[in-house]
Amino acid sequence: MRVANRRTYDRSFREDCVSLLRRSDRPLAVIAQDLGVSPSTLRYWYEADMAKKGKKVRGARLADPAAESSEEKVLRLETEVAALRRENEELKLDRAILKKAAAFFAKESE
Repeated sequence: MRVANRRTYDRSFREDCVSLLRRSDRPLAVIAQDLGVSPSTLRYWYEADMAKKGKKVRGARLADPAAESSEEKVLRLETEVAALRRENEELKLDRAILKKAAAFFAKESE
């Protein structure tokens, strides 16, 4: 039977990982892979950090938006705006592609 080696991470690395997770709009699994840690480990660090601050995490990044500080609110809103802008650009691209496809098929059917 093989015993798995446990990796240990120093506190500053864990704090930096959680900070990156909070600032980023990328999925947790992608960030964990980029950092070379397990997604479950990163999730555990994040939940432990939020519990230390007295916030619940299950189901959402911040369970109670009314309880967040102004700095957290600004960060959350900036992240949301960035995600919406990216989504808007993707939808514009999709729309342009569909317009071209519609024009192509309209010409073909004539």
